[in-house]
Amino acid sequence: MNILFLYISLPHLSETGVFVDLIKEFAKQGHKVKVAVPMNKWSTEGVNKEAGIDVLRFKTDQLTNNTSNIKKGIAYIKLIYQFTGSIKKYYANEKFDLIIAHSLPPEIGIIVRLLKRKYRAKFYLMLCEYIWQDSVSLGFFREGGLICKYYQWLEKLTIKMADYIGCPSQGNIDFTLKYYPWAKEKNIHILHHSQYPINLPPPVEDIKAKYNLYDKFVAVYGGNMSIAQKIQNVIDLAESCLDYKDILFVLVGRGQDIPSIKEEVKKRKLTNITFLDFMPKDEYLQLLSVCDVGLISLNEKLAVPNIPSKTLSYFNLSIPIIASIDRNTDYGMYLESASAGLWSYAGETEKFKQNLLKLYNSPELRKEMGQNGYNFYMTHMLPEKAYQTIINQLNH
Repeated sequence: MNILFLYISLPHLSETGVFVDLIKEFAKQGHKVKVAVPMNKWSTEGVNKEAGIDVLRFKTDQLTNNTSNIKKGIAYIKLIYQFTGSIKKYYANEKFDLIIAHSLPPEIGIIVRLLKRKYRAKFYLMLCEYIWQDSVSLGFFREGGLICKYYQWLEKLTIKMADYIGCPSQGNIDFTLKYYPWAKEKNIHILHHSQYPINLPPPVEDIKAKYNLYDKFVAVYGGNMSIAQKIQNVIDLAESCLDYKDILFVLVGRGQDIPSIKEEVKKRKLTNITFLDFMPKDEYLQLLSVCDVGLISLNEKLAVPNIPSKTLSYFNLSIPIIASIDRNTDYGMYLESASAGLWSYAGETEKFKQNLLKLYNSPELRKEMGQNGYNFYMTHMLPEKAYQTIINQLNH
C-alpha cells in the first residue's frame, strides 16, 4: 500500500516519538511510505531520506508562537497551498492509496480534500485536537464570532473528509459524537498514542549529581508550559509542600508562560522548584528515569478531553503519575484503567498534595503503579499495536 503521512511538525525520522515511530512502523511492515511536513530550522527544502523513508520538507511562513496571531493566521491559510503545491511538485508521479494525518493544523481538512480528489485515496484521521472549543474556553475568541465559525467549519470539514477516525480515549470519541453524531459512520475508534520502547544509553555522567538530586524525592514535569498546562497548579502544590525538605519539583521545558512562572516562584520564595531549559533528548530521558513521580497539569478551563502525550514517556520508564486535570477530560479514568497514577481536579491543591504524599510515603505503591503503567504501555501503546489497529479498520 502507498501511504502519505501529513504533519505540521516532525523531528528527523532517526529520532523516536509519538508520530515518528508510527511512520517507521508502516515502513517496517512493508508499505511504501512518504511524508510531507513543513521545514524546520535544520532541514532543507525537498525530499530527503530519513531512516530510509522519503520525507518532503517544504518552506512556509512563520507558524510558531514567535509571531503575531494575525500573521500566524495568514500563514496557516497560505499553508494550504504550500502543502498541496509542494506535494504536487515533489511527489508528482506518485499514487497514494491512503493518507494519514493528525488533526492539526485545522486547515488539514482543506488540504486532504484537495489531495483526495487528486489521488482518490482513503483518509485516516488521528483526532485528538479540537481548536475552537478550547480557544473559546480559554478566551482567545468568542463563540459565535467570525473566527470561531471559521474554525468550526474547518473542524467539521476535516471530520467529514475522514474515512476512519482514531482517537486516544473514549472521552475523545464521545466528545466528537456530541458535536458530530454522524461521525459514527467514520468507523471512529480508540487509537492509543504509541512509541517504541525507550532504550537508555549508558549515562555519560551522573545525572543525579549533575542536577543535585541525591537524597531528594523528585517530582518531574517535562514539556510545554503555556496556558493549556497551567503550571500554576504545580506551583501551588510546591508551595504546599515546603515543609518537606526532601521533595523537589523539577520543571523541564519551554513555553510562553515561563517568565511569569519564574517571577512568581521568586516572589513566593519557593526553594523547592528547579527549572531546566532545553536539553538533549537522551539526557532528558536519563533525568526522567531517576525521578520518583511524573506530573501532569491541565488548565481547569479546557473544554476538550486531553490525553497528554508525555504519558508515554512516564509509562515507558515506569514512573507513576500525579495529575491535576480539568473536568472535561477522561484522563483520570485513563489513569485508573491502567492503575498507574493518582489524580485530582485543577484547583484542588490539597487533594493534589495528598496524592503526592501517598506516593511519597509508599515506595511499594510507587513501584506497583510504575510497573502497571509500563504494562499498560506494552499492551496498548507500542507502534505495532497502533499499526494493527489502523490496518484492522481498513479491512473492516
